[in-house]
Amino acid sequence: MTTLRIRIPLTPLNKIIISIGIDSHQFRDYFDVVESTTAYPVVYGGEESMRSSMLVKPNKYAYPKVERARDLFNSYAGRVLVPDRIWWDTAHVIAIYSIEPVLSNIFYAVKLKVPGDVREYAEKALVLWLNTTWGILTVLFNREETRGRWTRLKMSQWRLLKVLDVTALDLGTLNKLAEVFGVYASKEPRRIPEQFDPPKPDTLRLGIDRDFIKVLIPSISSELLEKKLRELYRHVHTSLTQWIGG
Repeated sequence: MTTLRIRIPLTPLNKIIISIGIDSHQFRDYFDVVESTTAYPVVYGGEESMRSSMLVKPNKYAYPKVERARDLFNSYAGRVLVPDRIWWDTAHVIAIYSIEPVLSNIFYAVKLKVPGDVREYAEKALVLWLNTTWGILTVLFNREETRGRWTRLKMSQWRLLKVLDVTALDLGTLNKLAEVFGVYASKEPRRIPEQFDPPKPDTLRLGIDRDFIKVLIPSISSELLEKKLRELYRHVHTSLTQWIGG
């Protein structure tokens, strides 16, 4: 049996970030959510529609309750959003990328510690990684179950989570990963528990994982890679079925 080993540079998220936004309590303390347009766009709520693809737009606006809220928004708003809570039955993706810097009552807004000229590439590469099978499994392994398939990762847990070390990748690699992100950003994969169906895995799941690895190892055999991915999906499917049921 052929063994496929792939080395991916990982590091605790805390080592590559400037900040990780605000939590839901701070959001409620400092902002009101309004329908009218303000200078403070937000991603509000955790409905399935907000977790169906990697690319999102702000769906609400915030109005500062106190003067300090304006500085808070300017300091912590970001494009990379990672969830506080996940309902695995209806989540299609883990991390999302906003078209403009936002805060959220459900997601933590992550700001990376990278130069400005690579920021967009690095952000998209990180969101892509968190939505690969390996990124999803890392989140699952570190989950805190709150009620059945409701899980959460608190801010402190996200800081310790091992993620793709975007600071260890050169600009060319980051650019190519950002291009892969662009291919799949607006597409809607199946719900996560359905993506690993052994007879017929989600084509977007296969595509995200395959194209991510192909950037890191361009010479890898596509046939061998897909074979190994399908083997991995069988194990993931079995584990998810045992946990979720069905």
